[in-house]
Amino acid sequence: MVFSDGGVDDNDHYRRLRAAQARNALSNLTPTLAANLFIAGSTTWLLWHWTGNAGAFVWLAFIVALNLARFAMCCCLSGSDLPREKPVQVLRILTAISFFSGLSWTPVPLYFAAPGSGPVSGYIVFVMAGLTTGAIIQSLAYWRSAVAFGAPLMLATIAMMIGGGNGIDCFLASNVALLTLMLFRANVLSERSFVQSQNVAMRTSQLAQSLAVANGEISKSSQALEHLANNDVLTGLANRAVFNRRMATLFEHCRAGRVEVALLLIDLDKFKMINDTRGHNAGDALLKTVAARLDALCDRNDLAARLGGDEFAVVLAGVNVEARATAMALDVMREFSRPFAFAGQDIVPGASVGVALAPRHAADEDELYACADLALYRAKMEGRKRVHFFDAALKDRLDYERAVDRDLAMAIDTGSIEVHFQPQVDMSRSRATGFEALLRWWHPDIGAVAPPDIVRAAAKLQLSERLAASVADHACRFACMLDAAGHRDMTVSINMSPAEFDAYDAARLLSGVTARHGVDPGRIEVEITEDAILDPAKAERALSALRAAGFTIAVDDFGMGHSSLAHLIRLKIDRLKIDRHFVTDISANAHNQVLVSALVSVGRALDMELVLEGVETADDAETLRVLGCVTGQGWFFGKAMAPADALEWLRRRTGRIRAVA
Repeated sequence: MVFSDGGVDDNDHYRRLRAAQARNALSNLTPTLAANLFIAGSTTWLLWHWTGNAGAFVWLAFIVALNLARFAMCCCLSGSDLPREKPVQVLRILTAISFFSGLSWTPVPLYFAAPGSGPVSGYIVFVMAGLTTGAIIQSLAYWRSAVAFGAPLMLATIAMMIGGGNGIDCFLASNVALLTLMLFRANVLSERSFVQSQNVAMRTSQLAQSLAVANGEISKSSQALEHLANNDVLTGLANRAVFNRRMATLFEHCRAGRVEVALLLIDLDKFKMINDTRGHNAGDALLKTVAARLDALCDRNDLAARLGGDEFAVVLAGVNVEARATAMALDVMREFSRPFAFAGQDIVPGASVGVALAPRHAADEDELYACADLALYRAKMEGRKRVHFFDAALKDRLDYERAVDRDLAMAIDTGSIEVHFQPQVDMSRSRATGFEALLRWWHPDIGAVAPPDIVRAAAKLQLSERLAASVADHACRFACMLDAAGHRDMTVSINMSPAEFDAYDAARLLSGVTARHGVDPGRIEVEITEDAILDPAKAERALSALRAAGFTIAVDDFGMGHSSLAHLIRLKIDRLKIDRHFVTDISANAHNQVLVSALVSVGRALDMELVLEGVETADDAETLRVLGCVTGQGWFFGKAMAPADALEWLRRRTGRIRAVA
């Protein structure tokens, strides 16, 4: 395509095309000027030789001066930014100068050659046609410059030939005119080819640039996706996926005997409290700070990872990793005990660390993680802000937990997990008022499994709902047995962890079980642990649903957590079960007597019944009765018993009371 000069197009593509034409024209101008001067000199000598006209030398001087000026201008333009920034103006300047250069050659045919001068006229036609052809060859990229140069001198040549007056000269003039038009047409077509080639080149360049940009964006996106896939979003540390891959790789070398591996699991102390009391921004800032400190402690070959929440891990490999792990654990304790500033206040989180080594403690990565996790749990149980290495005692504990995890589901389904019932007694009348359902599991390999371990394993294995349904079923069947024995006023309590409120709909589950057995929901009391009150909003939703379904609510182990009276009032608790810590040996503990007396007063003020757990002796029972306590529970009254044994205990105790009466 060919652009006209009707106006300046601001389009970038147009400007770049014109710039290419300007560069081409300037690059060809120097050899053109040299040829122009040589031909002018030759022509001057021949004109003087044939005509004897000394004016030819004056013309030559003018040609030399003009071409020197053109050469100087060419040098100035080539050394400037004008061809790139203002190419249209440069092309116009070159075209104008070409026109004046062409005009400078018109005296040769019009003045120096006489009509019919034979060889002089023929030579002039040859020179003029050659100059025009040379200009076209040197201006293939921009036809206007060649036409501006060639048109004046070719018109002058044609005029010279027509001026001869004979038919042959006129005939030859028409041929020269036709040749001139064909040359100019060829020049236009050559520019069109140049423009097309430049368009292709520029589009190719633009495509290459676009591809380069796209490739750069893809590379950046790929890097970003890789970062997201491999790094924790908040802290920038390696995530669990990278942690798992590194552990798998290291254990290949560990099993081959080439390296030892140490795993440190780190848990922030009091993180939940910081998050709850100071907000999530403070929690996030704390996680970022400790992550940066942890990363700074690691060498290039170590791995620091965030596994989730406030749990971090460090993986060490090489030789003598036990010493390195010990040093790293102490460094972690030191760094995590340094305060960090948030909103003008210092926060000191502290940390607990569990450490396990391979191949000493574990044969694969999963076992090593379990060992370190158990060591971390022991560190937290020992008072937090501690480092604990996995040891033989913890190995026994790990085997114990694995057995529990392995067989829990089958034990629930087969009824191997039994439910026993411990009586709750009105101490003023020595009369049973209800029973608490307690889990009992005798495992064939590891013996008795503690109820908290059953509950913890069920939560970990997502079996909480099945376990709760089984306990509720046993409780309702026992309530039916109490009904059959004439004790329709007695309640049966079951325990639920607040963590279960997120796992399933407790109200729906219990309502379904009680309806199936025909038991009044008011006979079933739901005991929740005291830590449920730490999140009253979540607890209130679940407890409101339970209360609406007709169940009564009790807080178990009261006094050992972080309850507040405001939360107790808000949650509308029916009963408080005072932890055995305040009850054991209370007959000899004046301090606990004062505390229990105060709790009795609070319970009366809030219209909440109190149940005292852990009543083990007659002296303790009498002391509690004197302090105003009504209901007690403990071995002094009766241990947790199988349903049939509980009914027999109740029959004997009822008969004894009647005999006394």
